[in-house]
Amino acid sequence: MKRKRWLRRLLWATGFGCLWINALDDPPLWTGAYVQDVTHVAATVAMITAAPEELHLTVLGPGGEEVASIHDSLRRRHALRVTELAPGLSYTYTLQSPDGILDRGSFRTAPEPGDDQAPLKFAFAGDSGDQPWWAWLQKTPILHLPSRYHWLPTKWAVTAVGSAMAAYEPDFVLHLGDVVYPMGLHAHYSSGFFRPFGDLIRHAPMYVVVGNHDVMNAAGQQVFANFHLPSNDVTGDERSYSFARGPVRIIVLDCNTGLVSDHYKADHPTHVFLLAELRTATEPWIVVASHYPVRSASKQGNNWELVRLLEPELAKAQVSLYLSGHDHCYQRFGPNAAVPVPLVVSGGGGKRLYDITDNPRARKGAESLHKAFHWCAAEVAGKTFRVVARDVAGNELDAFELALPAGAKLDRLRALNPRRAARIEAL
Repeated sequence: MKRKRWLRRLLWATGFGCLWINALDDPPLWTGAYVQDVTHVAATVAMITAAPEELHLTVLGPGGEEVASIHDSLRRRHALRVTELAPGLSYTYTLQSPDGILDRGSFRTAPEPGDDQAPLKFAFAGDSGDQPWWAWLQKTPILHLPSRYHWLPTKWAVTAVGSAMAAYEPDFVLHLGDVVYPMGLHAHYSSGFFRPFGDLIRHAPMYVVVGNHDVMNAAGQQVFANFHLPSNDVTGDERSYSFARGPVRIIVLDCNTGLVSDHYKADHPTHVFLLAELRTATEPWIVVASHYPVRSASKQGNNWELVRLLEPELAKAQVSLYLSGHDHCYQRFGPNAAVPVPLVVSGGGGKRLYDITDNPRARKGAESLHKAFHWCAAEVAGKTFRVVARDVAGNELDAFELALPAGAKLDRLRALNPRRAARIEAL
């Protein structure tokens, strides 16, 4: 009897243990509705369904009138582009399948190009894609269905950052890279990104900077499958791109050189693209974003290739602001005599935080340093550009205002880019 009892216990333990073996396929990635690449006359509404479905998109104007009705064929990945919209207006949309309404949302089109008085606000943060413990067990029989149907919680810090940015109601969002850890796999996009940021991206387009963890598998093809971004004429893809919103030009750079044994040099396609954009951009405010900091007083330290080649070009073109992630903390260098173009590191989007160094050489030019989960808000109105960094509890970590070139600086800019100088003078 005793032997039988122990045999039953052993069989029970073996059966229970089998429930925790990663023996199944990953649950399919599926999402709610999310907005992408909104311009002054167009917007994309996207959705990934768990199985192939036919979808129908209906877009209503500010007065409730129907302005677009688009049908998409049987597939899982849907990206419905709405055109012939009006600048600076709010629209609502509904996505439905033959079985009924799947999701609703809204977006606001960009102001008319050249409208430098249009108010604008956007949010940014990076390094958010941390995974909850159960993400590593979602192929087990016991957790497969809870993972598939989104019953399990996401990582609290990532969710808190996403919720805070959603409450801010930005016109658009910049994600500064490392969207999904550890390798940017489709299987981790639900828990690492789409669920924590669902309320945000249902209403505001997310523009993504490609980070090092995003390209560790298949050179980052997951990013370009899940996001619908502008492309560029230099490399013909979406790894680097730029777009304008009223008085602000955003230039996004792919600086992932180390993973491919490359170097950031004068003839690098990313640098060639940047110089072309800086020559032709006419917007008064120019923001350049990459995943990699130029300067850092944390784990990754200074990127000397960017210090030597990129930073002088930013100063020469009188770029307003450089944004990056990669180091999991908040840092601001400049504007001051040592660092004329302000450099912000916003890598506290939810992944494990990094310490700030006490080394005075690494901290040279630093104005604000914080080890905290956080996100940043930027508000632009004419000649005013203000940035505030807040932790997930809502406490202000840093606040600063940018200044447009004036006097001798404006004269130097006029020699390089007379059309941008003229728009600045008009403000």
